[in-house]
Amino acid sequence: MQYFILRKIKLWGKYEYSTESKADEGYSTIDEAIKRKIALETLNTNKDVSYIIVNDGTPSEKIIERLEEESMEHDQERANHIAKSVNRGEL
Repeated sequence: MQYFILRKIKLWGKYEYSTESKADEGYSTIDEAIKRKIALETLNTNKDVSYIIVNDGTPSEKIIERLEEESMEHDQERANHIAKSVNRGEL
């Protein structure tokens, strides 16, 4: 998953977003993105500028593994339910 720092600036009553030119490729860890965001906020002197961290929407490995485990658990529960129904003569 890639993390990006967006520069949020208020212009004429509306917010505009852009990536910092040095960070077009993003950051591979949230920790790295947080450190960079803190540095940008520390150096920022414009009250109309703020920074936010976003990700590219790619699920992390942990999320993928959790979804696979949940799917396997669901499949096992369904198989157990069908087996019980067969044993009771319902199917």
